[in-house]
Amino acid sequence: MHDWLFANQSSWAGAANAAAQFRNQALALGADGTKYDACLTAPGTSAAIQRDQAEGANLGVQGTPSFFINDWFLGGAYPYTEFQKVIEKAAQGLHPPPTPTPLPEGVAFYDLDPAHPGLTYDGSPTLGDAAAPIMLLAFEDFKSAACAEYAGTVEPVLRDKYVKAGQLRIVFKVFPVSAPKAAAAALCAAGQGKFWEFEGALFAKQAEWQEGDSAAMAGYAKSLGLDEARFSQCLADPATQVQVDAATEFGQQVGVPDVPAFLIVDLRQNKVTSNIVGAKPLEEFESKLQAALNPPTPAPATPTPAPATPTPGQ
Repeated sequence: MHDWLFANQSSWAGAANAAAQFRNQALALGADGTKYDACLTAPGTSAAIQRDQAEGANLGVQGTPSFFINDWFLGGAYPYTEFQKVIEKAAQGLHPPPTPTPLPEGVAFYDLDPAHPGLTYDGSPTLGDAAAPIMLLAFEDFKSAACAEYAGTVEPVLRDKYVKAGQLRIVFKVFPVSAPKAAAAALCAAGQGKFWEFEGALFAKQAEWQEGDSAAMAGYAKSLGLDEARFSQCLADPATQVQVDAATEFGQQVGVPDVPAFLIVDLRQNKVTSNIVGAKPLEEFESKLQAALNPPTPAPATPTPAPATPTPGQ
């Protein structure tokens, strides 16, 4: 009956004879008509439905379809691959991250976290002055050739010309289309204050390492003087992969189509002014940054002339 109801939604949804369709199908499946009719009107049937609805409400369900796989939640019509990912996590004994601690009043997720230098409140690596008026949210994958091109050509100029001048702050958001383990390694380096050095090594030596090559990641960590034991422990910690997944989900929520992708945000007005997708030339970045830094001043409205005051006798 479950399968028939979903397969034939278009025939019974909103139909005046929906109840008759249901009964006919139940009988066709071998149900006892008398028991079926009695069940429809039994108080216990509606009570069971109300219990299910109450349980869903208590768990925070706000719409359908919604699914719980152990303590992992999926809300929406996700493709099979998303269910597969969550089932594998649950099978490994992993748990979703705890509900984030509420941010201090007046603080956004992308603000610098004073307790963790070089990181935002959501744990993303950031570079630049906290008071910079413009933010560049950069979504990147370490195995992307286009990301490596941006990192080697555009990013250095943005750092020298805009970040150092206090006009721009860059926030790096991992969006690992093909290299989630490398993203995890980079976040582990960030935990030791060496994200940007690790990022530079991954992009500069992109052809020399493969996704999942723990030895290569450990080698880069060693060359940067990181605490190797702490780095290895971080890589093995399920919480690190959860952080990667959370960053990926954020990118999906804001509609990142591909990597690299960038959002230019005017922090003075707290709004996205433009976006860039792909390894675009420096000129495009500068044009959009300048437009964000120096928005046009709206022309004052021309006052409507006051009507002439009539003179006596007119």
